[in-house]
Amino acid sequence: MFKFSDLSDKDEEFNAQNHLLTPKKFFEKRRTAKKVYVFDLRSSENFETSHLPGAHNLPFEHFEDSIYQMPFSGEIMLYGGDEKELFSAAEILYDNGFEIFSFIDSYDSLIGGVDASFIDISPKAQDHIKKFLNASSEKIQGVSIIIETKTERKANYSIQFIELSDTPAENISIDFENIPVLVSKEVIPYLEGTEVDLNDKGELEAFNPSMSITEISGSVEEQIQHVLDEEVNPMVASHGGVVSLLEVKDQNAYLEFGGGCQGCGMIDVTLKQGVEVMIKAQIPDIEAIYDVTDHAGGTNPYYQPSEK
Repeated sequence: MFKFSDLSDKDEEFNAQNHLLTPKKFFEKRRTAKKVYVFDLRSSENFETSHLPGAHNLPFEHFEDSIYQMPFSGEIMLYGGDEKELFSAAEILYDNGFEIFSFIDSYDSLIGGVDASFIDISPKAQDHIKKFLNASSEKIQGVSIIIETKTERKANYSIQFIELSDTPAENISIDFENIPVLVSKEVIPYLEGTEVDLNDKGELEAFNPSMSITEISGSVEEQIQHVLDEEVNPMVASHGGVVSLLEVKDQNAYLEFGGGCQGCGMIDVTLKQGVEVMIKAQIPDIEAIYDVTDHAGGTNPYYQPSEK
């Protein structure tokens, strides 16, 4: 197999520890890096069950064959379900001349590594919570951060006082300055960088400056274009792809996949697990998404634009 490193004289041995991150560092880098591409190396079934917002599913068995699609500009981040596979994938990147990449040893350790450093509760909010807990019955023993709405890459949050007896056993408890904060596994991928404060009405609010959903407006076409620009194309750019809106007709959106997406064998997965979910989550008027790309090349034989 051709390797990009064949074009260079790099002969240093791969050291996995130079690229291995803790859960906190992984989430922080993913949130703050200017240009980062996250790949989930688990099966498509596991990916559908739970994954990091904005991650691209690339099962390990397809990883080496897809190396030519990897972006050289920006940082690549890997996570998955098997430590050996992740170390192998990282070494494949290194052997092919990639230098800016990082990984974590498993998805479970990533999700299970959440702690108090992932959130920030302002002093005013801390006082408010502690006063409420002290004045309440013993049944109210903490607060819970809840996802109200979410898209593939972002979420809106709320925070509620809870009875620990009502909390599912699988939830994770975080001790923040002697305040029990309960979070579900669904919340964890969106949690790092979350801030809790009091709003102008003296009510608790939870928000994440980098992950919160921004309301979109305009025509349906403009709303779809916003989702493509802000969420879809940053994701597919990880393998040189781009998605364009051709038309909206009868509550259906017709898209064209270009660049690295055209002819890609994973295009059905990308459309169903990623693009369609992102668009429908934010634009309920859309009933169906259609890929009208001629993936074999040439003129598309099965799409005719509406007459203007």
